[in-house]
Amino acid sequence: MIEALVTSGAGEVEDLTARDLLALARDRKATEDRAAADLLTIAAQWADLHPPESIHDAAVFSLAAGGREHEEPIAGEGCPLVAEFCVAELG
Repeated sequence: MIEALVTSGAGEVEDLTARDLLALARDRKATEDRAAADLLTIAAQWADLHPPESIHDAAVFSLAAGGREHEEPIAGEGCPLVAEFCVAELG
């Protein structure tokens, strides 16, 4: 039933039973949770690739106020620092 919904046109949700709707919702939520976990893994790997030491190896961006890229905490105490601009690049 779920496979039919995926491959068919919109509007067939109305034809599903309560059991089928709950199964479909559970399936979609599991897919969403897997995607969210994958995204966290990707973000962690991205942070690992951009430690503060990477700032010195990359091109330097000058800011209007004369500042330069620096190390940036991305979470609370104990979290490793990352290169400031990598956060925006990932976003």
